[in-house]
Amino acid sequence: MHRSPLPILADFLFLHNLLNEKSLDHMSFESVSAHVQKKFQKNDLISVGSLLCFLIKNNDLAETNNRLVAYYLLYDIFRNDNDFDSGSPRDSPFIYFLFQVIESKDPNFKLTQVERNFIIQLLASGTKDLCKQTPHHIRQTDLLKIPFDLTAVRKMCMDKDKEIPANVKSNVMNVLSAPVKSEVTDSAIRELMEGLFRRDTPLKSVFGPQFMTIAPPLLPCDTDEIVWFDPNSNKFRPIQDNETIASSQSTETEIEKLVATAFKQALTLHDQKILENELEKDKELVNHIGLTPAKLSDLVENNPLIAIKCLLMLMNSVQITEYLRALVNMEMSLHSVEVVNRLTTVVELPSEFIHLYISNCISTCEGIQDKFLQNRLVRLLCVFLQSLIRKKIINVKELFIEVEAFCVEFSRIREAADLYKLCKSL
Repeated sequence: MHRSPLPILADFLFLHNLLNEKSLDHMSFESVSAHVQKKFQKNDLISVGSLLCFLIKNNDLAETNNRLVAYYLLYDIFRNDNDFDSGSPRDSPFIYFLFQVIESKDPNFKLTQVERNFIIQLLASGTKDLCKQTPHHIRQTDLLKIPFDLTAVRKMCMDKDKEIPANVKSNVMNVLSAPVKSEVTDSAIRELMEGLFRRDTPLKSVFGPQFMTIAPPLLPCDTDEIVWFDPNSNKFRPIQDNETIASSQSTETEIEKLVATAFKQALTLHDQKILENELEKDKELVNHIGLTPAKLSDLVENNPLIAIKCLLMLMNSVQITEYLRALVNMEMSLHSVEVVNRLTTVVELPSEFIHLYISNCISTCEGIQDKFLQNRLVRLLCVFLQSLIRKKIINVKELFIEVEAFCVEFSRIREAADLYKLCKSL
C-alpha cells in the first residue's frame, strides 16, 4: 500500500466520513478528537482546522451534531495537555473564529441556541465538562441562554487580532458563497473538498492590497564599507586565483557526479568509499549533492549504505520528515527494509513512522500475487519485526491485532509462526 505525503485528499475525506458517521451522534467528543489527532500529524492540524472553519462558515455542515463536533475539534486539537484542568483556550489558533461565530450578525449564518451554548461553554470552561459527553446529549440539554461573562475571552481575541498585519486582515476571498435552495448533499461536500486540493482552485485564492514601500535613497559609502568592483576605477585590483577554492569546487563537482551515478546503479567499493569519506569530512555537503526526497528511493535501491549515511546526516535537518515520508512510500524490498532496520538501531525514529512503515509492508505482502516473491517478502518482514521486538524498539501491543492477523494469514511460513509465538510470549 502506497501513501502520499501527508496531508492528502484521502485524509480529509476520512475527516468528512467521520463527521458523517451514523454513530457520531453517540460518540463522545473526546473519542472523536482522539481519532483526528491520531490520523493527522501535529503540523497538519492547522489545515484540518482551516477546512473545518471553511465548512462551518459556508453552512456546509448540514446537521447540528456535525457542527458541534467541528466546534469541539477547533478547540481541542490544539489544546496543551498541561492546560487541560485550567480550561485555558490560548493554545488554539481558532479561538477567535469560535468567538466570531457566537458574535456573528450575518442573517445567512445558521447558529442554533444549542450550538451557541456549546461554544460559550467551551470558551468559558474548556473541554473538561464536555469531553465525555456526546452530540446527542448536548442536543437534549436546556435551550435557555447560558449567562456567562466572556470579557476575558473577548480581550484575548482582540489582543490576538492586533498582532495580525492590517494588509492581511484586509484580504477577502475571491469566491463569494451563493445561497442554495436545497440542503447540502454528501456528494456536494466531497466535491468541494476535492476542489480544495486542486492547485488552480479559486477557493484558495484571496484578494487583498499589495504591500508597497518606497525604495530607500542611496547613501554615500564610507571608506571602511564594502563597495562594488569597478574595473575602470584606479582603486581596482585584479582578482587573484585561489587554488584552494578551485580544488574545493572540483571535489564538490566530482561528488555530485558520483551521487548522480549512485541514483542509477550500484557504485564500486572504491567510489563508495570516496563518497563516504567526503561526506564525513564536510557535514554540510549532503545538502548540496542533489539528494531530494523524490530521489531517495533510487538511492536506497542502488546504494543502501550511502542512503543510510545520508539519512543519518540529515536526521537533525528540517527536511528529515519529508525523507522519512518518502521512505514509507517506497516499494517494500530487501534494501528498503535494510535501511529502516539500520536507522532504528542507530537513532530513535518517531513511533508513528515505524508503525506506518510496518502497516504498509504488511499490506504490500498481502497484495502480492507472485507466491514466490510473497513468501520471500513475508520472511523478510517477519525477521525484521522480530528484531524490532527483541530490541524493544517497538511496543508490539500497539500493533498486536494487525501483526497477529498477518501471522495467522501466513502461518504456513516458518518465520511467521515464529513471530506469532514471540508476540504471544510477551
